[in-house]
Amino acid sequence: MSIRPAVAADLPVLAELWLAFETWLNRLDAAPVPIDPQKFDAFADLAFGVVPRCDVLLAERDGRALGYLVHYPGVWMDDMAPCLHVADLFVQADAHRQGIGHALMIAARAAAQNIGAKRLFWTVWRDNPQAQNFYRNLGADVFAEEILMQWPVES
Repeated sequence: MSIRPAVAADLPVLAELWLAFETWLNRLDAAPVPIDPQKFDAFADLAFGVVPRCDVLLAERDGRALGYLVHYPGVWMDDMAPCLHVADLFVQADAHRQGIGHALMIAARAAAQNIGAKRLFWTVWRDNPQAQNFYRNLGADVFAEEILMQWPVES
């Protein structure tokens, strides 16, 4: 298995993985949301545009894409230091328990270290205990001091 930075030519396979992830999440949700494959079109600019907003790591084995991780830098004021946010982590269901998610998270941690980050952050659905256990087994802690808030911004 290899982990490498994704490039724009990987967009078709990333779209397939994203669609599989959305389908997976909908199975966990009591009120599934319709999946709009065209929504993914905006990702090309986010990851590979003139001013990329995130980086993507792609896990492959024998030429097959098995999973991906999207991350972006930020600042954590408590440390007065950079931090790294994981936006998405997905591994194909038939590739679970093969160390792929672990390898992707280790690669994200290395990316955080490369920018001088002191912390790596991500969110996990409350309705996804399998993912919560995976992260706890990595050694991650639940960050309960704060709650995630959102305020939609219209363009």
